[in-house]
Amino acid sequence: MGTDIVKQLAEHEIYQHDSTELIKFENQMKRYFEREYKQWQGNKVFPENYGLSSFKGEISNKETRDVSISHYDEEYYLYKSFLDKDYMAYTMGYFGATNESPEINNISLEQAQVNKYNLLVERADIKDDQTILDLGCGYGGFSKYLLETFSNIKIVGINPSVIQTNHIRNELIHKSNNFDDSRFTLIQAFFDDVNVDLIKNDYFDRVVSIGLLEHVTNIDLLQKNIARVLKPGGKCIHHCIVAYDTLPNFLNSEDTLMGAYYPGAHIWPYSEPKRHHAHLNFINSWFVNGLNYWKTLDEWHKHFWNSINQLYPEYMSLDEVEKWNKYFSLCKTMFSPNNGCSYGNGHYLYEKR
Repeated sequence: MGTDIVKQLAEHEIYQHDSTELIKFENQMKRYFEREYKQWQGNKVFPENYGLSSFKGEISNKETRDVSISHYDEEYYLYKSFLDKDYMAYTMGYFGATNESPEINNISLEQAQVNKYNLLVERADIKDDQTILDLGCGYGGFSKYLLETFSNIKIVGINPSVIQTNHIRNELIHKSNNFDDSRFTLIQAFFDDVNVDLIKNDYFDRVVSIGLLEHVTNIDLLQKNIARVLKPGGKCIHHCIVAYDTLPNFLNSEDTLMGAYYPGAHIWPYSEPKRHHAHLNFINSWFVNGLNYWKTLDEWHKHFWNSINQLYPEYMSLDEVEKWNKYFSLCKTMFSPNNGCSYGNGHYLYEKR
């Protein structure tokens, strides 16, 4: 970490990870979120009673969806600076924290991402020789893990992000023996726009989405489209950020401090995806303690500052450094209150009839 740059940024009130000033800010924000969660603790009122239905409209809001992926299409070097080096997973790593035992295991970020993938494979009963749809595949981390783990698995990855799909093409498809045409296909598109010409009916054994449902408005329509491409008896698993209770102010990101980073996004209550069983049979769900995401974000924040002398001022302006520094702090403090029991991730398993 460049000492001179850190001092220069501090003169502009941009403070480094684990600094006294930033810890004070994060503690203030944690208390704010604690009050919010306490206010709505036990609230199980459906989102439609607050003006947002997960059964209506388009899968994603077409007025904001192009803007929403701009967060993922920030400059590539930035993500390279803070994500794990093995999978570039821009979602929660699993550090072993549960509601019953909130202790965090002393493991690397890379191992925590592998642990998350292992958990999803176990819960979705993913096996070799299956055909998998990696829905919203990000930088291709989960596909990479599956192709490395299973010798005969076949995967289709869908992602609308230019930056992320370019990474898959340039760093995975062109450089990894696992990403050959017989085992992996990449579709750069929104799932809303994918039709039977691209993916046939009854084609996949498993559909997996990691960090997608936060960007979905009509979960019912998404499930209907997933049911179309799943084989009878095939399974779908979703991994997404959720609040344990219904938090009215969090249902639309525009109503929160996170609106600048995730326009058009939603934080659904943990119970909401379980209501969507018209097209797929709901099998099971799991609440994943939020301290796992707090630790993930803290590792990203630390990596960001360890790379600050490469990022600033050559690639990032003062405003951009401040924006991302606040992003990490805000996100961390959303997951840490109540030992991670109020705000975390949900896993949802379904099966096609």
